[in-house]
Amino acid sequence: MRFATIVLFALASCAAAQATPLAPADKDALTKGTNNSCLENQVKDPTNKAITVGQLQTYCNCYAMAFAEAMTVEDLDKNKDFLTPEISKKASEFSQKCAASSLKK
Repeated sequence: MRFATIVLFALASCAAAQATPLAPADKDALTKGTNNSCLENQVKDPTNKAITVGQLQTYCNCYAMAFAEAMTVEDLDKNKDFLTPEISKKASEFSQKCAASSLKK
């Protein structure tokens, strides 16, 4: 059992090591696109009526930066058409953290 656990850990470590970070230009483009999309959607959302545009900008900037920081080249390839469950979970975590810090919700 211990050997199997060690083997699984080693395999997981190798898989994580193969994640290719985004190039700075790609990370910047993803951050900008995510931020713009987020802000557009948040401003249109009627549930955000009592939230200032400045608060929404702070939230979206936080979210976009966290999202781009977490993405790898492989993640971009897997998430072209829709977000995978893993990335959706991370996105939800970013959203909650950013909302707590910028929107005081």
